[in-house]
Amino acid sequence: MDEDADAMGDQSLMDEMDDPADMPTDTQSGGANTKGAINRGRTSDGNFRVAPEDKIAPADREELSDEDELEEPEPSFQAHLNISVDRPGKGVLEIDAIAQDGLMVIENVNFFKDKKLLEPGNTELANTYTGPPFGNLDEDLQVLFEKYLDERGINTTMALFVPEYIDFKEQKEYMGWLSSIKNFVE
Repeated sequence: MDEDADAMGDQSLMDEMDDPADMPTDTQSGGANTKGAINRGRTSDGNFRVAPEDKIAPADREELSDEDELEEPEPSFQAHLNISVDRPGKGVLEIDAIAQDGLMVIENVNFFKDKKLLEPGNTELANTYTGPPFGNLDEDLQVLFEKYLDERGINTTMALFVPEYIDFKEQKEYMGWLSSIKNFVE
């Protein structure tokens, strides 16, 4: 950079303040003007006035914007569902899904020929083929599984209900916990 560039300065801004009558009289200590002025830097001329059309409307100022109202609401938390459909003599269909924001997303579909395989501690479960990942299934078959669940009431209504119920239940448990703590410390 050329050191003499600062010494030359931009004279176009200085032209507006050549007449002492144009100088603002309402200055603060250090040469800064009060409301309606912009600090031009460390010059002997001080600051320069702002024309009304140069001011930023409050609606255009970032710190005063209503962006919170315009933004989409924060997504709800994910509720993991384990859905079991048991048909005696035919086996068990286990579906792992996520309910969030009114959507039910199937993650995995497992089939077990015998319900006993699902009992805790059963070592045969580790050696049982339960099916491919849901995303690897043919799209038509994925749609059929979604319809299968929808016919059984596992749909948008449930996807909205489950996270709300979890929140309600958690609040109820929390209030009980607070009451227990209060009784303990009294």
